[in-house]
Parts: sequence; structure tokens; C-alpha cells
Amino acid sequence: MIEVTTVDIEKRVAAIIAEIQQYASFYNQVVVAFSGGMDSTVALFLSLLAVGREKVQACTVDWEDYFPRRARENIDFLISHFHASHVYLPGKKVIEEVVRRGPACNLCTKKAKLGTIKKYFGDDALIIGGANQSDSWGIRGLKYVRNTYSPLFDFTKEEIFEIIQEMNIPIRRIGENRTREGCVLKHLYKPLASEFHARAVIRANALLLDSLHRDGFEAEIANVKIIGTLQTNTALINCRPLPDPLLRDSLTNLMATVKEIDSVYWIDRPVSLVVRANPGLYRNQESRYWIETGKLQPDFVQPITVRWMPSTNRRLRTFQVVDFWI
Repeated sequence: MIEVTTVDIEKRVAAIIAEIQQYASFYNQVVVAFSGGMDSTVALFLSLLAVGREKVQACTVDWEDYFPRRARENIDFLISHFHASHVYLPGKKVIEEVVRRGPACNLCTKKAKLGTIKKYFGDDALIIGGANQSDSWGIRGLKYVRNTYSPLFDFTKEEIFEIIQEMNIPIRRIGENRTREGCVLKHLYKPLASEFHARAVIRANALLLDSLHRDGFEAEIANVKIIGTLQTNTALINCRPLPDPLLRDSLTNLMATVKEIDSVYWIDRPVSLVVRANPGLYRNQESRYWIETGKLQPDFVQPITVRWMPSTNRRLRTFQVVDFWI
């Protein structure tokens, strides 16, 4: 079974390389939207194999404060390892604008990331991203549209991991999620209405990851979700495996030093989330399902249930987790 799987992956990788060559032939340059995560790393690696270093430019939209320190270190390591050309583009203001009206990872990819890259490189460049079957872009979007192309579009996360193993691609984790890491704003489950919310999510996640790293604690998932009303910030700590009581108490006390956080809870059992949603989203069963299964559950270490409620906040574009119970 393993040998069959390996042969199948090899054939599919060869087909991707040929497809990249085909699309790239119509453009002067290939630009890979590079976050240093698993998907974009594989996309960069295969692009380099397909058309060579002379034609490939890796590009990272820099979220500045919302970029974990270790994410930047991983990007620099991989660029050096691949001997690839790379550039950072400023993106803090545009991502803040996107998230100001509620969590919006797809809109962020489209506007803050790809939009910034397209604006800088123009229509003569083929923009390559890492969209795949693990995200809604891969499920409901298009593999190739205008000058944007997703070579991993038909692959699942597990299959991408097989490519990594088969091709010996070095992946260095941040530690916040088993498969999808990067911008800490994805842990803010409310609108980015002020610096009050931004500082809470930045400081809480930095404290957790830095503390676990110093203690040599290897976590499959380690993140802090910031939920609550616009006036309060509640920190929900997800960590798998669960640290021993001594380390947990130490981390809880550290979180209490963050003045923007009002209360701290560890997710150590199934949790119910109270979610207010934009009326359009609230009425769309498919969108609600995707948010529950594709965005919320993967970052939680325990099973979640969601109680949906329509929001009266007309500025809320997506959703806001206002409360929880365990």
C-alpha cells in the first residue's frame, strides 16, 4: 500500500510540475505567495523545480506585529535553504482594514495577500498560491483565474504532507497548529475594532509560544483565542498535549499580566461557543458549516459546538464569538 501511494504521489508531482511549466510559459515571471507554512513551501519548491530560480520570485506580505517571530525565522531559513529570491511587502494596514469588521481569512487571502502582490508585480507575473482542499478557496474557488494559480488545488492536507515526506522538504513549525500556521489575527474571534483587541491577541499568543519553547514543551497545537464583547477580552488557551498543572498555572499567571485580557481559561474539555453572525452569514447553512468545521474546530483541542445568533451590529461583516461555556 505504501509503495502504491508513493508511486501515485510521484506521478501527481510530475503532473503539477508540467502544469506549472505550462501556465508559467505565458508570463514573464512566477511569483509565489510565501508564508513559510506547509502549503506555500511546497508550492515554492515545485515552482523552483518547474521553471528554475531565475524566473521564480518568492514574496511575503509582512503583517509586522501580527507575524509570529518564529514564522519570520522559518521564512528566512527556507529561502536560504532553497537559494530563492525573496522580497517582503508591507501589509499591516491592509490586513487591519480587512479584519476590522470581523474574522475574514478568505478575504484576507484575496485582498491583503494576493491583492498586495498583484499590485506590486502587475499582470505580467503568474501569482502562485497554496490553496488546496483543506480550505474554502480550494473547495469553492478556481484553480486558475486571471493571473492567479493554485497548483495544489486538488490536494488534501494529508497528500501535501506526503509530498513533503517524499521530496524531503524541510518544514519548521511555529507550534500554534498542526497544519495551518501564520498570522496571529486568525486567533482573534471578533472585529479588530481597536488596538485593545490587537494587543490582546498578539501578546497572548507570543507569551504562550515563547514560554512553551523555552520549556522545551512540544505542542501539536498551541494558541490563544480572544473572544468576548467589544468591551472585554476573554483568552481561551488551546494546548495539546495539555501541560502539567505547574506549567499551566505559570502560563495562566503570565496571561494575567496582559492588561488587555480580562479572564483566562484552559480548554480541557468540550466547549460550546456563542457566535453572533452577520444576518447573511447566519442564514447561509453552508457558510456556517464551513466556519464551524474548517475554521473553528481545527484550532481547538477539544470538540466544539456552536450556538449561532444573528447580530444586530451592521458593521459586522462575518462573525464574533461573544461567549462560551464548558
